[in-house]
Amino acid sequence: MKKVLKAIAVLFIVAAVVFAAGCTGKTGNTGNETQGNETQGNTDQLQPVNPETSANVTDNMTGANKTIAKGQIVTEADNGKTISLKNGENFTVSLREDPSAGYLWELNLSNGLSILDDEYIEGLNPENLTGVPGTHLWVIEATAPGSQKVNGIYRRSWENITGTEEKFTLGVEVE
Repeated sequence: MKKVLKAIAVLFIVAAVVFAAGCTGKTGNTGNETQGNETQGNTDQLQPVNPETSANVTDNMTGANKTIAKGQIVTEADNGKTISLKNGENFTVSLREDPSAGYLWELNLSNGLSILDDEYIEGLNPENLTGVPGTHLWVIEATAPGSQKVNGIYRRSWENITGTEEKFTLGVEVE
């Protein structure tokens, strides 16, 4: 009798584990189906932000278009370079950033530059994952003629600076 009860208990535990494993599997759209009012070939889906080609970004919360990038767009590929502007003109610094991992850009500007807009845009996240890196945009205005500088450091604010952090430097010649 005890052997039968033990066998039933083991079977019950195995069944519970199999059932629980089946309940935690990925559900939902496998890629061929559509959900809700979606249609095949929908062209209104969000596209990756490529700050070098587009100054309009869709706000994921409202679906409204907002103009974020203005003037020349400077990316990590421009690190160490110098750009030229007229006094009063704007430019945009666009740097990849992963705030969910604690990494943020800290920008320091010389006195002849001023930040007009500062915004983080989360990258594409089709599976609604937590911790997707994105792009940080700063719209900066040249407010005084002369040689100006943008210096950035990519770091976790609670960690000591070691000198191995990624850095960004941009020279700005303002006429």
